[in-house]
Amino acid sequence: MLKTKKEIILDTALTLFADKGYDATPTSLIAKEAGVSEGLIFKHYISKENLLEAVVKAGYRRITDRSKGLVVEEDPIKLIGNVLDMPLKLVEEERNFWRMQFRLVDEEISQKHHMRYSHSVMQKLEGAFKKLGYEEPELETEILMLLVEGLWRLYLTNEDKGHFIKMLDLIKAKYKR
Repeated sequence: MLKTKKEIILDTALTLFADKGYDATPTSLIAKEAGVSEGLIFKHYISKENLLEAVVKAGYRRITDRSKGLVVEEDPIKLIGNVLDMPLKLVEEERNFWRMQFRLVDEEISQKHHMRYSHSVMQKLEGAFKKLGYEEPELETEILMLLVEGLWRLYLTNEDKGHFIKMLDLIKAKYKR
């Protein structure tokens, strides 16, 4: 299926933002790499910031679609395992998106969409910890999400999959009852 120029601009911006960072990527470079005029970028997105927001939104739509099946699990232990598997699965499927997010971690646009995405996962986890009878399911959820965040960063910056899977298995074993 042929991509539209708008989709090509989004894909190119994602790659460049992941490689160089948002601030270090001028729209003129995006236009050159995408094979379009810089004016076309502004016609579609009005500003570089709007382009960034479109890239982030599109990425989270893809991530949400890919992870839906992971968080609908009724078995609480399997749900916890699925959430722990998310960094591996989602980074492998969307490495450029997560590389960009890593660079944008302090940006409001990135935080807003990440929190929206994380909120639904956290609600499911809290329910799982309640089902399992944990005394403080909210704190358990926060701790697990910190682990997931750490795993995500580790796998993104270190592609030693074998070591990563060993760590993942060790963490999962702590949640088996």
